[in-house]
Amino acid sequence: MGHVIVRSGEADIYIINSCAVTGRSERKARQLIYRAIEKTGGNDRGRIIVTGCATEPVKKDNNITYVSNDHKYLIPEIVRGGASGYEKMKAARFGFDAPLKCSTNRINLKIQDGCDNFCSYCIIPFMRGKPQSRSYNDIISEFSLLLENSYKEIILTGVNIGKYCDNGKDLGALIRGILELDGTFRLHLTSLDPDCAPDELLSLFSDPRMVRHLHLSLQSGSDTVLRRMNRPYTRADYLRAVNKLKSVDTDFNFTTDIIVGFPGESEEEFNDSVSLVREAGFSHIHTFRYSPRPGTRAESMDDAVPEIVKTERSREIISLHMEQKNLFYKRFSGRNGIFLSEKFRNGVTTGFNEYYVPVEVQQKLPRNEFFTVRTGYTEKSYKLRGELIS
Repeated sequence: MGHVIVRSGEADIYIINSCAVTGRSERKARQLIYRAIEKTGGNDRGRIIVTGCATEPVKKDNNITYVSNDHKYLIPEIVRGGASGYEKMKAARFGFDAPLKCSTNRINLKIQDGCDNFCSYCIIPFMRGKPQSRSYNDIISEFSLLLENSYKEIILTGVNIGKYCDNGKDLGALIRGILELDGTFRLHLTSLDPDCAPDELLSLFSDPRMVRHLHLSLQSGSDTVLRRMNRPYTRADYLRAVNKLKSVDTDFNFTTDIIVGFPGESEEEFNDSVSLVREAGFSHIHTFRYSPRPGTRAESMDDAVPEIVKTERSREIISLHMEQKNLFYKRFSGRNGIFLSEKFRNGVTTGFNEYYVPVEVQQKLPRNEFFTVRTGYTEKSYKLRGELIS
């Protein structure tokens, strides 16, 4: 619409897409809102638009325009001034146009929203509602449009993409439909829960156009903790998915999240998580120290773990996964791989290989192109150095 993003100074419009997945993210959203209020003086309705999940503190502020998740697609019209009474307009969770100007490299394609797992620590089902899936045909059409606009790596995103289902077509069927399209591209999945990862789906990673990386959500390696969390899988289920993907490619790249210090977590239960990390192997782990979220069942659970213990356990998981990251990246020393160029800065072109491992090439390369590179790895640099193979 002719607007530009400003990095400093004052703006005409402040749009804050808030998050409530953790207490910390909610606090950060509130801080951004208050900063915007300070910038505008708090008395110029229309200059501040707040959307997303962490909006409760501002709903009563008449000088802030609140837009629900189901009406986000109307924000351009609200900015233009042509969406008077937008609250009564059609709710459309997937009403966005293809984000053709949002990126010049990897790009997101949203296929799903919502979750009904009701994990005992999680607020998302209350914020996002039950699972909703975008039309299969709409996804295929947008994917084709992204290919026509020269995007090379397309990422399927959603709150819980494993719940995708449209007229009997599940996530596996959607991926098979995408892989039938012509073109040179990579297909990248975001996060999956083990209970949404049947062998038929995981076997699709054998296709060379699939990025050999998956964020396979864990939270805990202890079956008893998983039950208290109301997670719908077991330790054995998790390792089954890991081993299936390792049978597809022994160098498959796993990342995950782990919550330490969940109410009642004993030393033995924590050690179950440590042993699973050692057995599975991860290049990265998002490690969270448990904090109670108001409105969740875990908030009222007894036997809280002391903060000092949470900190110690978090450090142990982080230390272990940094060791694993180093060992994983070493595997790519002296190997050829497919590098997708993304940015050139200070004499270096950066991007990722087909395992979603960061690569640097010491020369200027055209953006958004595939190159064959031979990679080397320097101890604990946590990125590969690539040399172009002609």
